[in-house]
Amino acid sequence: MLNHSFAVMAYKDSPYLPQCLDSLLAQSVKSHIYLATSTPSEYITTLSKKYGIDLYITDPGLGIAHDWNFSLHAAKTKYVTLAHQDDLYAPEYAANCYRACEKFKNTLICFTDYDEILDHKKRSKTLLLITKKIMLRTFLPIKYQTRSKIRKHILLATGCPIAAPSVMYNLEQLRDFKFSAAMSINMDWDAWNRLAGKEGSFVYVPKVLLTHRIHPGSATTAGLKANLRQQEDLIMFKRYWPDFIAKKLAKIYSRSYKSNEEKPDVS
Repeated sequence: MLNHSFAVMAYKDSPYLPQCLDSLLAQSVKSHIYLATSTPSEYITTLSKKYGIDLYITDPGLGIAHDWNFSLHAAKTKYVTLAHQDDLYAPEYAANCYRACEKFKNTLICFTDYDEILDHKKRSKTLLLITKKIMLRTFLPIKYQTRSKIRKHILLATGCPIAAPSVMYNLEQLRDFKFSAAMSINMDWDAWNRLAGKEGSFVYVPKVLLTHRIHPGSATTAGLKANLRQQEDLIMFKRYWPDFIAKKLAKIYSRSYKSNEEKPDVS
């Protein structure tokens, strides 16, 4: 068994949660798996018993950042992945990321490429996915990792190419780390921005090892409809650029979100 945990963040009664758990149990090398939730229910409890995994419950109504922090620090292993309940993980995800993390003594986070599933059909060539892959391979060209604070910040200055559900965290390096409650959608981008200023490596595995599900009930979709994502994108761009440039970048960046509303090609 790897010195790694999957913390499955369960929110309400997602019909996709069993598929997520199945993908974690199908990993080529076993990790510890547990459920963490602020919305306990008979459905979630039944699944934890069915799959024989631990269930950790925190207080409700304290916000997404609190839920993520609770899930992250419930782990008793060196590494942990915050698995989003609607997503699917390739069988080699844990083995590949663990091996990549262990190459460097001071790894902060390790992350992978991903594809998407919409209306039960996978897709990998949307504008957003292609752009993120180009960004990662451009700014992490040497052994697919960097310890340079400048290079880490450059990677994040024109958008957030790091998919949060794909990230494996090194808790030995991140004991005091917490997601910020100041963000409701871009908690991940904000987190990478803060971690970029910390000593340690960002490590990239250039393989599609995660499938992110897009559906009307997802937090991403809800955030886009409420315009929260766009507002928080502007906040993040302003950390790197003067206002007039930040506004233009945010406007350009928002066009890539149209893929969250597109239907897959059925021809």
